[in-house]
Amino acid sequence: MGGFGIPPLTRGVKWLGVVTLAASVLPFVLGEEWRGQFARLLLFTPLDVFHGKVWQPFTYTFFNTDPINLLFALLGLWMIGSALEQRWGTRRFVTFYFATSALAALATALVGLVSPQVRGAQYFGNWAAIEALIAAFAIQQPDAQILLYVVPVRARFMLPLSAGMTVLFMLMRGWVPYLPQLFGLGAGVLFAGGLSSRHLLLRAQMWWLDRRLRRGKLRVVRREDGDDPFRGRRGKTGSDKYLH
Repeated sequence: MGGFGIPPLTRGVKWLGVVTLAASVLPFVLGEEWRGQFARLLLFTPLDVFHGKVWQPFTYTFFNTDPINLLFALLGLWMIGSALEQRWGTRRFVTFYFATSALAALATALVGLVSPQVRGAQYFGNWAAIEALIAAFAIQQPDAQILLYVVPVRARFMLPLSAGMTVLFMLMRGWVPYLPQLFGLGAGVLFAGGLSSRHLLLRAQMWWLDRRLRRGKLRVVRREDGDDPFRGRRGKTGSDKYLH
């Protein structure tokens, strides 16, 4: 069982944090004109992506406009990201960080195809990536403990807590601003191995088989205990279902 501890500042986390801090603070130091140019360059807007700004799904994570959000974004990156980078290595961690945030942005852009609200919305901050890191940490180190503000929480519970909080914000403050976070959580589960390709393939095969059986008007009946030659010592059958 893992205990709570403060992870070191790993290389990938350090450089991601430095770039995030610089991209968030520098535009405000340079003035309003520069801030507008930085925003147009870094922010992710589905409509802009449709018009060729394909780099935005990779850059919106670096830009924060609120100091409190920036502080928590950097803390989340350090506390969770460093633990994962120690486990995975820098290359895999950085790839995961950008892949999940980009996938969250692309999924949001797809929603924008049918929703004018999403199409013109501006998204920024690394919360989609943080949600993905939380999902990965919960899946790969479920017995570790992390501090939720001041309360120690087992990592396995962070996944449902994060999903619940995201849905709660979507219900109370509107669903449009929180789409990347929701998709980021799903991307984290997918890329961290919570939904393996083999598991998904097995589910697809079971669904296809069930459809074929239904079309063939087959039904499942339970075998009577007295008819089973393979009854166990406790009266349980080895295989108690037949298809007719």
